[in-house]
Amino acid sequence: MELKINREMIPVTETILDDVQEQSVELDYVLPDYDPDIFRIIGCEMHPTIVSYTTASDRITYELRVDIRILYCGAGSTLLQCVSQQMMFSRSAELPRTAENPTLTLRPRITYSNCRAVSPRRLEARGAVSVQIRVTGDRRQEVIRDVFGMHVQLRKIPVEYAAQKRSAVKNITLSEEVELGAAKPPIRSIVRNNVRLVHQETSILAGKLIVKGDAEVQLLYTWQKDDGSGGMESMQFTLPYSQIVDMEQIDESYRSSAEAQVIRCDLKPSAEVLQCEIELRLCCTAIQTASVQLVTDAFSTCYPCQQAPVSVQIDMAPEQVYSSMACSAVIRPGDRIPECIYDLQCQVRNINMQLLSDTNRIRVSGMLCCSLLAADAEGMPVLLEKEEAFDAYADPGTSVADAVLRAQVEPADCTYHLASDGTISVQANLLLHGALCPSARHVCLSDLEVDGENKLVRDGDYALKLYYGVEHEDIWDIAKRCHTSVDAIMEENELAEEQLANAGMLFIPIVH
Repeated sequence: MELKINREMIPVTETILDDVQEQSVELDYVLPDYDPDIFRIIGCEMHPTIVSYTTASDRITYELRVDIRILYCGAGSTLLQCVSQQMMFSRSAELPRTAENPTLTLRPRITYSNCRAVSPRRLEARGAVSVQIRVTGDRRQEVIRDVFGMHVQLRKIPVEYAAQKRSAVKNITLSEEVELGAAKPPIRSIVRNNVRLVHQETSILAGKLIVKGDAEVQLLYTWQKDDGSGGMESMQFTLPYSQIVDMEQIDESYRSSAEAQVIRCDLKPSAEVLQCEIELRLCCTAIQTASVQLVTDAFSTCYPCQQAPVSVQIDMAPEQVYSSMACSAVIRPGDRIPECIYDLQCQVRNINMQLLSDTNRIRVSGMLCCSLLAADAEGMPVLLEKEEAFDAYADPGTSVADAVLRAQVEPADCTYHLASDGTISVQANLLLHGALCPSARHVCLSDLEVDGENKLVRDGDYALKLYYGVEHEDIWDIAKRCHTSVDAIMEENELAEEQLANAGMLFIPIVH
């Protein structure tokens, strides 16, 4: 009897690079003539952004921009001054090997930042940025999907995998002229601005990927009257976007997702309007799934066999995760008790995400970093900062078993309450968004050899034998040990499950 083996090539995922690069940030800045002398440093903020990146066969190259904002007050004035500077860095990382369809993920974050006044006209800012680099790729692995002949018995598991992957990156620009309105004073200078991306959704129509979402812009600015008096004012507006992204050969059978990233936000104030231009990067993915029966074990009831096992990591179609979590912090001021609060911003650091398969939840822990800009009783600006550890849980809406989480955590919104003693209670909603990628490692067979020249030698000539099975023993293991089939054992003993519920005696029929 001839042995026939059906094989299949399936894509398996491998990690090419998983590394962290550090970049120091050093700024020496001399104030221009039109800015007042430095009387008091209020605070320093740094925001890193990946501007662009390229992937070659042996390395990746990326451009890192760090936006630096230094807040200070001049002598004899309570009006807040802002120094804004940008620094660009070009970095690269070598890839240890090439891969098919590489996927690159770059996550920058500020490790620390501080500044000081060297003189009334000179500032020094120091900081550090860490960039997490992760590169994954596909390779094709040949596996056995079926075997016929030579009395071969097979153990199979059904696996759904990502058979086709399509990806595309598109940069878009949103432009808008926003009227300040009669209730808003004219903008003197912008102190803070932040862009939050919300309500994002994707769909496939006529072979094109449609990406929709909103960009919410929040800013804090200073204003000043002709008599020298002034203050600060906050403002918020939303810019919607809808884009068509070309992707090769996709249809409604694909599952789509997109991650929007803010590259830059340019705000240019004039007398009555604010010109806003936002550049976004849309990282789009579309995946088509297929099913396969992987052969994980095999034996012949009549002939000796030699297996060639291989361990493969198989990615299935990702499920989108979008969950909100609440956390809080308490800021206790020192000698300078705030009388009014202008702005509150929250960031997260040192994020750790853990998949809890027993409760099917995601545990998220880290540090909530609150930065609150206020004014004391004399009207002098003061920056209050607090880091508070948090531990929250998210319900993903899908199974977390045998999955890999590729997501990030960002503050969605934050509120505060100012008590009479100056204590400030902060409530923040954190948004966990990304993809939960079911990914499992399987040991399957890539080849099988059956020695048809030599039959197995049995310990006797019989058609039935007795076997004492232990609790939870697999019928497959019994059949392999006794050189018979699983179906024969289950039929002879009237078993409904392929695992013994209780220990007991079994009749083992011998098949040929």
